[in-house]
Amino acid sequence: MTPYYQDDAVTIFHGDCREILPTLTFDAVVTDPPYGIGYQQMLDSAPKWEVVPGDESDALARWVIEAVHPTPMLVFGINHFPAALPEPGRWICWDKRLGEAADRMLGAPFELAWMNGLDKAGFMYRILHGGVVNADGAQHKRVHPTQKPVVLFRRLLADHFPTGVILDPFMGSGTTLRAAKDLRRTAIGIELEERYCEVAATRLGQEVLAL
Repeated sequence: MTPYYQDDAVTIFHGDCREILPTLTFDAVVTDPPYGIGYQQMLDSAPKWEVVPGDESDALARWVIEAVHPTPMLVFGINHFPAALPEPGRWICWDKRLGEAADRMLGAPFELAWMNGLDKAGFMYRILHGGVVNADGAQHKRVHPTQKPVVLFRRLLADHFPTGVILDPFMGSGTTLRAAKDLRRTAIGIELEERYCEVAATRLGQEVLAL
């Protein structure tokens, strides 16, 4: 299959991950799949996002867990369908508020991700993000309805997947790949919607961030 975008660090494929993922070689999966919450924007003044494909059920998220396990993976949102867990694994809590003063910010105050592997103590990441506060900086505009900050994914990759090729089968705007490239890592992304492939390609075409 011909990549939609490719450079020395990252590769993007446009299409259905259920068809593309079995053809790829990778060492770990880090992803934020649609998981059946029927995402909707919370303010009329917010950007008008379209429905996330596949978010009407948790079928895609369940599929990727079954397809990838026991390969190392980190998956956001699996707390919405814990029966799909193949093992206890480890939990990651992203605290998006940090304190009571920020609790009035719009959006969920925290998010959970799950990692397979040995049942160990979980991990906490405290990164302020939400409402008008963008952890990546005010100059970075949100281009996807469930977009997460690059700074969070750089820490997740550095702490838990320090080597090997990273795959994000639900790439969205390319945050996982951007974080990997900043860390001078190799990564692959798959995205069903071409408009987000274009967005991700633009983000990835920029120079590597000096860390």
